[in-house]
Amino acid sequence: MKIGILADTHVPDLLPALPPRVLELLNGVDIILHAGDVCDLAVLQRLEPIAQTFAVFGNRDSAEVKKFLQEKQRLEFGNRAIGLIHGHRAWAGNPLTSALHLLDRPRRLGTLYASVLREFSDVDVIVFGHSHEPYFKMHGSVLLFNPGAVAARRGQPGTLGILEIVPNAIKGRIVQI
Repeated sequence: MKIGILADTHVPDLLPALPPRVLELLNGVDIILHAGDVCDLAVLQRLEPIAQTFAVFGNRDSAEVKKFLQEKQRLEFGNRAIGLIHGHRAWAGNPLTSALHLLDRPRRLGTLYASVLREFSDVDVIVFGHSHEPYFKMHGSVLLFNPGAVAARRGQPGTLGILEIVPNAIKGRIVQI
């Protein structure tokens, strides 16, 4: 099973529309997961003809988008459990942690990883977004997978992820748009 992974599309806030290259790269996937900051339901409508799409909302999503999406989901594909979340609550409610978000990148990202891990039990993969930074690493028995952001920032290219579930393994990669 081949799964396309997106996060932080930010249409139309940072991009006027999904780049055509995104649609090309997703051609042939079985499922699409979007880890939040969709910003416009038209994004999901563009993805649905490619493959069944599951999405959660992020901190930049409007009330209209949040009306149709959950904050997190636990999904199962190919006998594997996947947690899907944006991750924006990692720094919520603590002004000191919010300041660290701006000043101390390793600590900020460590807080994000720990936060999304706490959100799910008994999953094989957690797909998340929010940081706009690609990440693909095992944490114990759980693979944390952030595809980065479709909406590029700080001169970096946009990215998305491809996750493949095969009989005895989960493989993944980050792809530049």
